[in-house]
Amino acid sequence: MTSSDNKSNTFAFSPAACSDAGFAPEPLQELRMYLQTAVANGSLPGVVTFLARGDQVVLHEAIGQGDLASGRPLRADAQYRLHSMTKPFTAIAMLLLYEEGKWNFDDPVSAHVPEIHDALKQPGNRASREPLLRHLFTHTSGHSFGSTMDEIMDSVARIDVFGAGSLVDLVRRYHQLPLRYEPGTRWEYSVGMDLEALIVERISGQRYDQFLQQHVFGPLGMRDTGFALSPAHNEHLVPGYAMDVASRRLRPANLLEMQDIMFPIGGSSFRSTAGDYARFARMLLKQGVLGDTRILKPETGRLMFENLLPDPLLKEQHNSLHYRVGGGNGFSLNGLLCIDPAEAGRPVGKGTYEWAGAHGPWFWADPEHDIVFVGMTNRAMPHAELAPLSLLSQDLVYRALKR
Repeated sequence: MTSSDNKSNTFAFSPAACSDAGFAPEPLQELRMYLQTAVANGSLPGVVTFLARGDQVVLHEAIGQGDLASGRPLRADAQYRLHSMTKPFTAIAMLLLYEEGKWNFDDPVSAHVPEIHDALKQPGNRASREPLLRHLFTHTSGHSFGSTMDEIMDSVARIDVFGAGSLVDLVRRYHQLPLRYEPGTRWEYSVGMDLEALIVERISGQRYDQFLQQHVFGPLGMRDTGFALSPAHNEHLVPGYAMDVASRRLRPANLLEMQDIMFPIGGSSFRSTAGDYARFARMLLKQGVLGDTRILKPETGRLMFENLLPDPLLKEQHNSLHYRVGGGNGFSLNGLLCIDPAEAGRPVGKGTYEWAGAHGPWFWADPEHDIVFVGMTNRAMPHAELAPLSLLSQDLVYRALKR
């Protein structure tokens, strides 16, 4: 690993006017007004946005409330549950060990997670071979709870996901389910990133969150990011909300909607702020370096912007909420990758890496235009009455881009 020896990372984004960073202000004001209206109409409790080009930040602001019950104004440094925006952290953790030669993309999963053999023996198993590690990164391993909500909920109940007492126990439970297809032949949202976290633990000998703190969050100066944060951090943690179908008003999210878990996993469970996550995304664009701290070699960092899906899957279209895989969008290490913006009909630059979370946070990192955007909100998906926030913000940000 090339992470620094725990010295303080002094990198800081520098504030800049829109015009200085190459943006027209009017479309960004339109984005602000849309979000303000969504908050005023009761569709969102609040939202924090962060937009940077290069090392210049042109937008970092909070709109709405941090707590609907108390009416507390939302802070720009509010803590959010990331849910699936944890997944890019897991990719970086794995790449740190890849640099040490601890695993290869074509390793069979059983070389690191022998529990896979249990899934291959389950009634209904549709795989004649086990997946490779590359399949875990791209949701093509066969580890799926199902393609419909009913199938997913049946699978969750069958193995009692929320009854697991540790990451090892959780992965063991996953393999009480059969693999749903031949690895590498379908794209179906999966739990492969939790297997990655277990691999990190087994190779490093550290608990997953401790590994990330030592090798990623600490070196990058991400002081407000982690699994178990201090009481001071928790004071700024926003509660989760969901839309009540009958009243069409936001209500506190229930335990199932919150998806909180008692131990760190690779596909969810971490918390962060918009500012901290922007530091992480800036490191991605800089291919493993932030300020004077390098955590990955350049050639390793570039892997985050390389498509791993085979051509047959790129010719198909697979949906996960508003994300579409195929048709110009590929998949890299635990995140969507736009490999042909024209074919995808999208305004982002070629090679844009992105993902989102179950309660609405979203981000993208665009290497062609050197843009980082992070949005944080805390209402359980879907947001049926709203335009998808990631697509809306991309449309307006790139309308604002002048050069």
